Amino acid sequence: MSRIVRLAIAVAFVVLVAVALSNRLPAPAANGQARRCEIPAESARPLDLGRSADRAHLRADAATAESWAIAFADVSPLRKQGPGPYAQALDQCMATVFATLAERHAVDVSTVRAYAQQRNIVFDAAVLLAFALIYGVVAYHVAGATLRQLPDEARFAVVAAMIAVSAMTVLLTLAVGDMWSIMAETFRIGNGHLSYRTERLPWRQHRAMFIGLSLGVFWVVAVARVITRKREISRRPATFSAGEEWWANR
Repeated sequence: MSRIVRLAIAVAFVVLVAVALSNRLPAPAANGQARRCEIPAESARPLDLGRSADRAHLRADAATAESWAIAFADVSPLRKQGPGPYAQALDQCMATVFATLAERHAVDVSTVRAYAQQRNIVFDAAVLLAFALIYGVVAYHVAGATLRQLPDEARFAVVAAMIAVSAMTVLLTLAVGDMWSIMAETFRIGNGHLSYRTERLPWRQHRAMFIGLSLGVFWVVAVARVITRKREISRRPATFSAGEEWWANR
């Protein structure tokens, strides 16, 4: 890949990392004994949900409250008693912190619950775009390495090899992309126990779409590599053996 392309990818990746850092939420206490069924202190302020800034504020507060409630339930003595008591502890704490947020920002508790389930679009876009950049680079090198293993004139072999390699690459991408999304979300909320929130990740909700996009990107890159290879071959100086040169000049 050219130096300009590599530089553009590096700059874009740095920008996306900065976006991810700016959207981190307050993490619950690392020490389980210090965890309480509460949320970070903040001055009471009514929110106008007609404003995008206030909607983003409530979305972040609701997500933080949910994360802290899960972290509290994780260290609750009720967890040792089984799934039922654990779910009860979680529901009670979540009701408490959501009620606190509703009173603090003069909104309904149902609204707070709804906002807790909304995704941070800016953060999700940063995570997916960063992964797409990495995937594009990997696809570029994988397609190139596959072409180098095949003769220039073996068209059927090239197509068959690309089909097999693209399928394996996409299968691996599904697993890696899932881990990438989970790690990014863990980084955002500061809580390693995502629980049911894992199923809200775009990678989980739109798996079929990402499979199609991954295949499409790989084949676009592969076709570009094939075209580039043909141009390079056409520019090579013709070479002849001694007999071929005599026959051509006789």
